[in-house]
Amino acid sequence: GLDRSFRTTTELLQKLLRGLQERRTAWISARPSTLAPSPALEDVAMRLAAEEKARGQLLGRIAALLPLSAGVTAADLHVNVSRIAGALPDAAGRALRATADLATELARKVRVEVTLGRRLLEFSHRAQDGFLTQLATGAGGTAGPAVYDRNARTRRGASSVAGSLIDGRL
Repeated sequence: GLDRSFRTTTELLQKLLRGLQERRTAWISARPSTLAPSPALEDVAMRLAAEEKARGQLLGRIAALLPLSAGVTAADLHVNVSRIAGALPDAAGRALRATADLATELARKVRVEVTLGRRLLEFSHRAQDGFLTQLATGAGGTAGPAVYDRNARTRRGASSVAGSLIDGRL
């Protein structure tokens, strides 16, 4: 039961990690078609959350079966993989520990990938804001790029007049 849960979590984390890495690579290579929201990644994340919930329930049932120390109630018992692996036969305990360790390592890699993605988005946001501010005010605080009014007359600076077009030269 628990070993199967960790194996499922490991598979889902591997899919999520590959998907996040592919999205980061696509972002860096500026392929907009791959930057759209990904229903596949959302599905993997929802399945991962469901597996985590099911594992939590399984751990609650396992806690009731573990031997208790003197003066400790089942509600106070901290259940972790090490405690469960210690209560299992050696081979099963080692297999459970290895599977849990792999899931933990993959979860760490997913957290790193999510952090990188968030930082890339923050950088992009700051860069765009800076570029748009520079575009509107012009380099060095001058009037800004040439714009054309609706009569095709050149004006300097970003115009708020309806129908103004920004010059294609930046």
